[in-house]
Amino acid sequence: MLLRPGPIMALSSARLEGEGESVEKVGRVYIKTMHDNVLKPDQQEAMIKKWLPSQVFALDSDHSPFFSAPFSLFGLLLKVAATSAGFQGSDSGRQYHQVRCKND
Repeated sequence: MLLRPGPIMALSSARLEGEGESVEKVGRVYIKTMHDNVLKPDQQEAMIKKWLPSQVFALDSDHSPFFSAPFSLFGLLLKVAATSAGFQGSDSGRQYHQVRCKND
């Protein structure tokens, strides 16, 4: 078995501790999986609202894009790495957009 059940309690009780500039120096990116049967769209949106990312991308895949869409995920991760390199932690530098990647 390549995938195992995850610790649901750990995911539901996760907290972002700290505040201010030190927390904001760490850039956050969220990749939405559009055909996810584990994390429904409303759950993903709640996670995005809870810990505002600097960028939001959408991937046309299920919960495990590393299996179902590896080339699209790889391309998206390269794009994220390239656009996140200059993250400075200011609200004015945040980008809120979605990019759809076709399934492999």
